[in-house]
Amino acid sequence: MPESDLSFVRARSAAQRQDRMTQLVTATRECLRHTTAASLTLGDVAAEVGLAKSGILRYVGSREALLLRVMYDEHLDWIHALAGELGKTQPAAALATTLAARPVLCDLIAASPVLIGRLGPRDMEVLRAQARDAQHRLGAALHPSLPLSDEQLGSLTAAIHAFTGTAWAWTAPDSSTPNAMVGDFGSTLSRLLTIFIAGLQA
Repeated sequence: MPESDLSFVRARSAAQRQDRMTQLVTATRECLRHTTAASLTLGDVAAEVGLAKSGILRYVGSREALLLRVMYDEHLDWIHALAGELGKTQPAAALATTLAARPVLCDLIAASPVLIGRLGPRDMEVLRAQARDAQHRLGAALHPSLPLSDEQLGSLTAAIHAFTGTAWAWTAPDSSTPNAMVGDFGSTLSRLLTIFIAGLQA
């Protein structure tokens, strides 16, 4: 079937556009269950959602902007799961355990420096707003167990992403990747965050 035959009726109202964006994010998240962010193409998403690639670009602007929007939604779901875990274990362990349970988010965090470097100014502003919102929600979830100043929260947020991205890239998430530099992602992340949080509280 020609690509143009796959196009949906163009969404015109704000509600229709939001619904279309939700469909694209859902389709992209499903694709990322089977491939990495670095490997995913707009063609993959187009095939999943049944929309021409040109139609996808109309709504999301770029492949990078779409993947980072997915990362934002993954962050919100992770923070919700984290809030339920924090009452059961120490903050560092809760952070590491809930991140390890979300391989799509970890993969997106690892890929995010390259994705962010390719954003245009408008998409960068959207990303900054999403990052501020996610950080605020993270601070609210952590507060009962780990109250932090705004400066401390910013430092912890940066550390979470730095540690997650590096440890994920150095871990073999599946048996097809030989000679991993990090043997166990969750344990490594927990140790790194334990040390960092202790330093914040010192």
